Amino acid sequence: MASDSRSAQTPSRVTSLRAQGFRNLESLAFEPGSHFNVIHGDNGAGKSNLLEAIYYLGALKSFRGAKTDDLVALDSEQAWLEGKLEGGPAPHNLRIEIGRSQRRRLQLDGKRPRSSSIWHQTVRMVLFHPGDLVLAAGAPDRRRAFVDRMLEQMDPIYSSTLTRYEKALRSRNRLLKDERTDLRSVRAYDAILSKAGAVIAQARERLIEDLAPRVERAFSDVFAGDTPLGVRYLPRVEPKEEAIAEALERSFDKDRARGFTAEGPHADDLELQLHDVGARHHGSQGQHRTIVLALKTAELDLLSERTKMVPILLLDDVSSELDRSRNRRFFEVLSHAGGQVFLTTTHPEFILLEDDRVDFHVEDGRVTRGSSCP
Repeated sequence: MASDSRSAQTPSRVTSLRAQGFRNLESLAFEPGSHFNVIHGDNGAGKSNLLEAIYYLGALKSFRGAKTDDLVALDSEQAWLEGKLEGGPAPHNLRIEIGRSQRRRLQLDGKRPRSSSIWHQTVRMVLFHPGDLVLAAGAPDRRRAFVDRMLEQMDPIYSSTLTRYEKALRSRNRLLKDERTDLRSVRAYDAILSKAGAVIAQARERLIEDLAPRVERAFSDVFAGDTPLGVRYLPRVEPKEEAIAEALERSFDKDRARGFTAEGPHADDLELQLHDVGARHHGSQGQHRTIVLALKTAELDLLSERTKMVPILLLDDVSSELDRSRNRRFFEVLSHAGGQVFLTTTHPEFILLEDDRVDFHVEDGRVTRGSSCP
């Protein structure tokens, strides 16, 4: 990981988290340590629910793709989360209220934030959980979401541009499905898609130019990948406004026939190759696991450098994803990064950390601070 600017990077830290009515967690008053927080317990005890609560506090969504009703405890009608965040120019107080019959309510330092992008700029997080293996083995939309999430945490303009593009794309596709639609109404969205799409594609291209060597280095050095990894941006259309406009015009008749818009940055991909062959279909499960952890390591590094804030890192059962030597190298890298880390495990003794470690035990939704033997 890069070290030339680390002295100017400040770790972002959750100093307290309170929760009520969230998943199976009992009334929660959680005060984590400033560096490594090892959350252990049996399967089904609530470890991942605690990690999900922390992630929701930053990302405003579940990393499991859960709907609001799934987050609220079965015997409750609503849930709330409160967190205190330190590390920036000033501390922040965060509050989220969710319910089965109410819209989500957000408070940032006692006030409703003007947009979700302001929230994302305040609370930066990097997450790894077993479902992230789709980044290497799944469809392109998951890799696009990975890149977009990084950019949203760096640039509020990107977030609003992506929202504008996606809204126009949905409207255009809806009209394409209706045979009675005036064709001029469909084409009215092309200018928005071309202009916003160029901004999105160019931002992704610049990001991946910076991200790719970090991913490749982490794959080779940190995780000892046994084959070289190649990472590059693969745009569907040249990332220029004129090129996107021409592609939309050229494919218009085919779009009408299929009922959706085929051309544009919504079809781009982050290409991952092992020995110049696509990793998605040719990599082993172990290689996919290593690729994803290299992506997350590079994400942490780049976000720290670009924002001058070390993001909070969440690791769901990562110890089971690595052998002992890779496990040790990984935690050495994280120790040097200096950020706050939350990790879950069923076997705390497998977490090869001796210093700056606080252990928490979870049982039937109850979280207690306790020791373990590393």
